[in-house]
Amino acid sequence: MVENVNTKDKHGHTPLIDAAKAGDVDAIRDLIGRGADLEAKSEKGKTALHYAAANGQAAAIRALLEAGAQVDPRDLEWHTPLMLAANYGCNECVEDLLTAGADPLAKMKLGNTALTYAEANGHPDTLDLIKKAQRAKSGTA
Repeated sequence: MVENVNTKDKHGHTPLIDAAKAGDVDAIRDLIGRGADLEAKSEKGKTALHYAAANGQAAAIRALLEAGAQVDPRDLEWHTPLMLAANYGCNECVEDLLTAGADPLAKMKLGNTALTYAEANGHPDTLDLIKKAQRAKSGTA
């Protein structure tokens, strides 16, 4: 059992980040219950929510959001969890993040959006989800 729940390894990963990457919801809840920092960032500026999204861990995303994690944190390149979920085509992750209020129009430093990533990586269903959310946000539904 981890003594200090916010201890970071050489990559800046906390036990919560590792649990989110693995989709271990029980560990996520245990760590949060013991005071894990939901917004702790790795050396790349990613939070547990970023790692859950990048690894297609929808249940982990829900657990983190239910515990109060910010839905649109930015990493060092300004990626949001939604962008990472779209990049890997995790529709359930994208839906959960959008339902929680993720901004489908957010842009990273180079101007890419979640839509850019879904399109570039050939995820048509993800693309449709994001387009619908973008239309709703811009009022052109």
